[in-house]
Amino acid sequence: MTTPPGGDAIETATRHVLPNGMVALIQRNPASTTVSVRGEVRAGAVHEAAEKNGLAVFTGASLIRGTQRRSFQQIVAETEERGCSVNAGGGQHASGFGGRALAEDLPLILEVLAEMLSQPIFPAQEIERLRGQFLTGLRESEQETRTQASRAIRQMLFPPEHPYSRLSSGTIASIEKLTRDDLVAFHRNYHPAATTIAIVGDVQPQAVVELLEQSFGHWEPLGQPPTLALPQPTPISGIERRDIALPGKSQTDVIWAVHGIARTDPDFYTASVANMILGRIGMGGRLGDNVREQQGLAYYCGSSLEADMGAGPWVALAGVNPADVEKAISAMVHEIARFAAEGPTDEELADARDYMTGSTVLGLETNDGIAGTLLGIERYSLGLDYIRRYPEIIRSISAEQIVDVTRKYLSTSSYAVVTAGPAIAG
Repeated sequence: MTTPPGGDAIETATRHVLPNGMVALIQRNPASTTVSVRGEVRAGAVHEAAEKNGLAVFTGASLIRGTQRRSFQQIVAETEERGCSVNAGGGQHASGFGGRALAEDLPLILEVLAEMLSQPIFPAQEIERLRGQFLTGLRESEQETRTQASRAIRQMLFPPEHPYSRLSSGTIASIEKLTRDDLVAFHRNYHPAATTIAIVGDVQPQAVVELLEQSFGHWEPLGQPPTLALPQPTPISGIERRDIALPGKSQTDVIWAVHGIARTDPDFYTASVANMILGRIGMGGRLGDNVREQQGLAYYCGSSLEADMGAGPWVALAGVNPADVEKAISAMVHEIARFAAEGPTDEELADARDYMTGSTVLGLETNDGIAGTLLGIERYSLGLDYIRRYPEIIRSISAEQIVDVTRKYLSTSSYAVVTAGPAIAG
């Protein structure tokens, strides 16, 4: 089995575990004068209470707003002075952090990031400024048909206690109620043993390990790392539909959805190839070609498979003229049913294989891309030889397997569908 181009950038990486449990992945790239740092703490929206919706994202965004040693202004000034950058933010399953600098400035970046992760102080004035920015963004997004449809489809697929039943960004009401104490309490989920950091650039791995010991070695764990236990969603029975009226809109967004699979599911790779053919490759795969190009019923049309630590939605989505909503929904369901009945053509399968293997290689052309790939490999325990094995995994998937997985998950008799746009006449 040969290693694809760029694969050595992953397989030869150094993996080191600090005494506090933090995992470091380091890859030297002497061709680059800069260093990219990307990391994640496996604490996200899946660990917040329903009534605290948006807490993980808000907490992550607050980390840069001040530490025990540096104010927000000092962090910005010190990093920008040297042409560096640092960042942090929360997400659904994990809270990310990162930075970029010349190799000589890596010590500063690691020092600042270590402070942000282990010693944030959540200053009241900065938190209120950030809250204002969040609320402005939420007020704008609440007027978007796509956001409204996305929020509704999650509520239909998952029970209220399930974290996938809501958007990780929160709502206006939930963000308004969050307190500094809430942020402090959620930050206790940040644990070095739930943290991975990837560093890629013109660096010597052993020297980086020593820097990490200096900057992150003081981060002592408080309690145990957060655990994750997702409740099982209730299976969809029949066709469930919700129409959301948003006056003054000229477009309707349609989302058709079923329950998908987790990233660790044995069907994941087959489902990924199926999704690529159905609604991703080219101008939106089969769905884009039929619904948009041939029938002219959509401004865009495609599909998305959300597979992570739990089974998220598998959706088909489209933006359509309000007058064509019913025709578009029928066309989408028809194309999904046809795909499940016939499967992909030889050409479609070959194109999907080439695209998926090729895009993986292209993702390794930058330090950021290599660092991001290393994080994903660690999160899902894929092994540093994953890039070498990946082409064979994808090319081994047959048309028959795609038919089986499509029929297994993409039901055209039991599904949820949401429309968000101008009121539907009648």
